[in-house]
Amino acid sequence: MNEANTLQDHLAELRRRLITCVITFCISFGLAYASSDFLISFLFLPVKESLPEGSTMVFTALTEGFMAHLKVAFWAAVVVTTPFLVYQIWRFLLPALYKNEKRSLRKLILIGGFLFVFGAVFGYWIILPVILSLSLGYASTNLQALPRLQNYLVFTLKAIFLFGLIFEMPFVMAGAARVGLVHGDYFKKHRKAAYIVLFIVAAILVPSDIFSQLLIFLPFVIIYEIGVFLSSGFINT
Repeated sequence: MNEANTLQDHLAELRRRLITCVITFCISFGLAYASSDFLISFLFLPVKESLPEGSTMVFTALTEGFMAHLKVAFWAAVVVTTPFLVYQIWRFLLPALYKNEKRSLRKLILIGGFLFVFGAVFGYWIILPVILSLSLGYASTNLQALPRLQNYLVFTLKAIFLFGLIFEMPFVMAGAARVGLVHGDYFKKHRKAAYIVLFIVAAILVPSDIFSQLLIFLPFVIIYEIGVFLSSGFINT
């Protein structure tokens, strides 16, 4: 009976925390939609620098402008709500963890969050301008660049999210070593193969410019080395 009551208490607490997250998301979405003009203008900054003179963003469907504002508001609400969701999960799991597990999980969450934000900022300020400059550089007197509003916003949001995930690589490497999927020295021993794979990824992202490839590749190497360091035992301390 006590176990049943305890389970019900845990489920009630989980439901309360999830409802709080949903409410937070709805409030964030409303605020983001109210300021969606500013958010879209902010997302336009990289393309403004790359658009040829006389070119501008366009939309070709009647509802495209409205849908663009909704999508930007949705993703902004996701970004705002995610840290709060992680915090709620952390608080829910806290009573069941040992002291060393609490310390390790707290460290992993902080490192993972920092790396995701850093990756997203890096993708927005460094990678997007390079990709857009190369892509829109094909415009000429016979080929006018008129990028669509929704396509650009979707591409930009995906790129920011993608680089946030890429910068989670140290987090994943450390986690794999932590749970015993690989040995702590595995990534150090396979460093050369990893560098080749990372450079191939950089070449796929920016296929036509070796300087831009190196610009992307070098940060990849840095975050990989951070993963090597963490997986070698830093998390376990």
